[in-house]
Amino acid sequence: MSLHRIAAVLLGGLLILLGVLAAACGEDEPDLIRVQLDWTPNTNHTGVYVALAQGWYEDEGVDVEILPYSGANGDLLVAEGVADVAFSFATTVPFSRAVGLDVVSIAAVLQKSPTEIAVLKDGPITRLRDLDGGLYAGWGLPYELPQWRTVIQADGGEGTAELVVLDTGAYDALLAGRVDAVEIFVTWEGLDWDRQGIEYRTWRHADFGVPDRPAVLLVTSGEALDEKEDALVRFMRATLRGYEFAVGDPEEAGRLLIETAGEDAFPDPELVYASASLLANEYYVAADGRWGTQTLSQWSEYPGWLYEHGLLTDENGVPLSSEPDWSAHFDSEIIEAARE
Repeated sequence: MSLHRIAAVLLGGLLILLGVLAAACGEDEPDLIRVQLDWTPNTNHTGVYVALAQGWYEDEGVDVEILPYSGANGDLLVAEGVADVAFSFATTVPFSRAVGLDVVSIAAVLQKSPTEIAVLKDGPITRLRDLDGGLYAGWGLPYELPQWRTVIQADGGEGTAELVVLDTGAYDALLAGRVDAVEIFVTWEGLDWDRQGIEYRTWRHADFGVPDRPAVLLVTSGEALDEKEDALVRFMRATLRGYEFAVGDPEEAGRLLIETAGEDAFPDPELVYASASLLANEYYVAADGRWGTQTLSQWSEYPGWLYEHGLLTDENGVPLSSEPDWSAHFDSEIIEAARE
């Protein structure tokens, strides 16, 4: 056999061996789970960043890619397959499903709403009915004005407050006296105002006729549940560990969030620690003592209120004529499998 022939045989064998090795390595490649944030990194996301920092996704054979917030609707991004999992809200998922988006909640990140109506303590508003004829700054979301009317009427007013859309500029507008009221996250803006010595008063919507809800959610699509069930279970197992860690040691969890998400995202680390502690003590854990739990009762109350007020419309803008199947809005099997 010639040297050329021997070299060709050896080369062929080497290529076969490399192919086998590549195939074997491919079998061990981690499953990619793309996670869409609902805002810049913050303490609502702590469990995911803790799991990243601790290497728990890697332990589960999952490669997590954090997709930065771009202003796009997370429900839409999971429905279109751009993201596998997204942070979302109980205030948006019913609207998304009403127009036909394929989105399903797989965990409740927070068990109750962290938002409250806020006014300046030295201002003219001493109770909710004083907001009649006043100006409220918000985001322009479809449920906002109905909620304001409901809480004002529950306090004996007519519900005539008007809305101006200012997004995050609403907070500065209130402090400058340009509007009468805003809705703040007491787990962030409230703590920040406390630290600044700003005096304000707040009211919870749930005390004035608007049902509470498991506010922040993790959502996916029905298609992903079918095609990536095992990977989603492993993703959720690591995520569950992350939030359980955040409940048990909020200060260290806050430190890991800052370290992993980047210090530039958190100019005031002490605010992060204060928020992490408040969430751990009052928001993360459900009545059953566990993180992530969702119940049909929860999904029947606030979304049911949206339906009863004619706020849920189909893709043509027509109010739904029959109440949705709320059990289809969430899936408990992924997190229950992750607990095993």
